[in-house]
Amino acid sequence: MSEELTQEMQDELYGHIIVLHKPVFYFTECLTTYSKEDMIALADDLNYKVRRSKTKTVIAEDFFKKLSLRSQHQLSYQPKENLHLLKELMNGPKEIDFLPFSRKNPELFDLLHFRWVFLFYYEDTYTLVLPKETKEMLKSFIDDSDFKEDHKRKSLLRGYVEAFMNLYGAFETDFFLKVWNQHNKQYPLDLTEVLTELIGLAWFNERLRFTDNLEYIFDNYILDENNVPDFLLSSSHHDYYQPTKADITYFAHHEFDERTVQYKKMSRFLAKKLNSQKLKDVMDLIMIYIKLDLDMQGLVGELNSHFSIVFDSVEYIEEFSSFYLNLNNYSRKLSNKGNTPTEIAKNYNRISSVPNNVVPFTNENTGK
Repeated sequence: MSEELTQEMQDELYGHIIVLHKPVFYFTECLTTYSKEDMIALADDLNYKVRRSKTKTVIAEDFFKKLSLRSQHQLSYQPKENLHLLKELMNGPKEIDFLPFSRKNPELFDLLHFRWVFLFYYEDTYTLVLPKETKEMLKSFIDDSDFKEDHKRKSLLRGYVEAFMNLYGAFETDFFLKVWNQHNKQYPLDLTEVLTELIGLAWFNERLRFTDNLEYIFDNYILDENNVPDFLLSSSHHDYYQPTKADITYFAHHEFDERTVQYKKMSRFLAKKLNSQKLKDVMDLIMIYIKLDLDMQGLVGELNSHFSIVFDSVEYIEEFSSFYLNLNNYSRKLSNKGNTPTEIAKNYNRISSVPNNVVPFTNENTGK
């Protein structure tokens, strides 16, 4: 292996997601590598009803019946990368270098969690196995034209949700529906339909959540449900930034806009002191601070403590502040409902030279 699992990762994965066993190739064999208690716990976790008093083999058979009943519906929500991997595994088991592979294919864990696929670790080798029964079940629908069309629509819907969460953090369900129908006349939805689809998608997406009344959709990674009304109220004087189809395509895969001139200038400025990997991490941190309107003083502290970036001269501080101010003014913010400060200023016919998250700061080595 090119990388090693930490002890914490091993404790989390081994015996649960990763099966410490020689690879086997039938579903019953795969599932019965677990203890009976673990098999029942897995079934409970997936809301599968199994006959607890029966043998491990019967419990595995019950498990597979439930899996088969739900697979077509649930797989229609999976990203295309997972369907491609399933099709690849239909040709036989696949040995992988686990850490690099899982980082390139983070959705792999959905396939493992639902036991569509099993991952074995044996004699220092990781092997992905699609059980033969699952393979036969998938053959019945995975290339069906109706399934492909359903999956295409849900993949598009997934992209819209990801883009909206990246642009707005929280938003009205009605606004999402309005933009969806404007952009996708081939897939018109009413409110009940869009909620049904998104609730199904939320089963696989930990970020996607709704308020109890289903009036608002929000990003669970940055907001708690109790904060959503106040968050939206604080930005109620702004209109939503109206995304184009190109915006949706971009922000479905990017948390921030890395295409702007201001982003590139800041990146070039920092590249003088950082290698490429550290530069990406630093730029991500800066964009998080800007996107969430966090205090610049805190950013300077984090850059120093986590990345050893020392603001050791007045000239460096002034340069950084100038690049940061420009980047801030041309970055899309959650508090602005996806608008940049520059767009807000134009909309209100006024010029704002200092955005609300840029504040003076003092460095103990150089003074103000």
